[in-house]
Amino acid sequence: MKKAKNPILAIVLLFVICHLPVAYAQVFDAFRGHIHDVKSRFSAHQRMDGQVLKKGSIDTNAKGQDLVHNSSGTWTLVRSGDQLYLQSGEDFRSSPGPDYHVYVSNGPAIKDNDEFGSSQIEVGRLKKPNGAAYYRLNAKGVDDIRSVLIWCKQFKEYIGSADLVTVKQ
Repeated sequence: MKKAKNPILAIVLLFVICHLPVAYAQVFDAFRGHIHDVKSRFSAHQRMDGQVLKKGSIDTNAKGQDLVHNSSGTWTLVRSGDQLYLQSGEDFRSSPGPDYHVYVSNGPAIKDNDEFGSSQIEVGRLKKPNGAAYYRLNAKGVDDIRSVLIWCKQFKEYIGSADLVTVKQ
């Protein structure tokens, strides 16, 4: 049996072989997410017709907003039949990102990364990073929805949030 000439090189190679697939997977996921983001920016607006129950605007002055992680625009809570939907407005815009998700909460809108917690309930992946899209909600009660949050799930980054207030009928 041959003895390794350089055991340090062997250890380094073993380390790289064992850990490289994980790093490649994370980079690939981020790249794939950005491709999805770019494609969906050019898709048509999606609107849900119904009764607007609540409305709010993204807080562009929130602590978590910065040059890389930001959004703006309006969000509404809409009832169509017996179902509730969350609707982003045509004025909604977000910075590019690989893994943006929409969350709702029965509490006030969070303003930074360290406020994210169990009160945020995931609705789904952000369908359209600019413009109108709607999301079917499992909640039946209007009082269960007080705020909306856009969150980068992969990198745990705040993108934007809005308090939703009741619209007078």
